[in-house]
Amino acid sequence: MENKGTYTLEELREAAEEQDLRVEEKDGKYRVVRTVSERFGLVAVKAGGGYSLTHDGLRKFLIFNSIDIGKRITDWSKKHAPKLYK
Repeated sequence: MENKGTYTLEELREAAEEQDLRVEEKDGKYRVVRTVSERFGLVAVKAGGGYSLTHDGLRKFLIFNSIDIGKRITDWSKKHAPKLYK
């Protein structure tokens, strides 16, 4: 398995979208947000408040959190597995 050390901004944005997050950029710095209410335009900043993340910080945040997403999917599968025996 190849361990890819660097990711383009586009790849990081795709990883964020897979987690229902959005990457915003300002002056070469980033923040990660999740839309709380589209109707009212509310967002919750998940990382990088004030656009404080560097490209490397953005990568670390998204890659670390993608592991948690996979864990949640596995836990959900165990709880909702069909019961074969009564």
